[in-house]
Amino acid sequence: MLYIGIMQFLREKQFEQTIPQVEIEYGEEISYEKATTTLKRAVNFFAALQADDGHWPAKNAGPLYFMQPLVSFHITILN
Repeated sequence: MLYIGIMQFLREKQFEQTIPQVEIEYGEEISYEKATTTLKRAVNFFAALQADDGHWPAKNAGPLYFMQPLVSFHITILN
């Protein structure tokens, strides 16, 4: 359900990923260029997910609502 909401938001913003996907074979050494391209692609995607007024629209319902505090709590206990 969350995936559908994300795709609908990106469709409304008319987002199109212009940076090509990087293919890495098993055992292949990751080059600086491939890592940089992948990072640029991810930043481009997440920048498109941010609304025009700066907030991050999301449907935090059910288990997703409790996940972030639980992860933060788990990290705090481990450190």
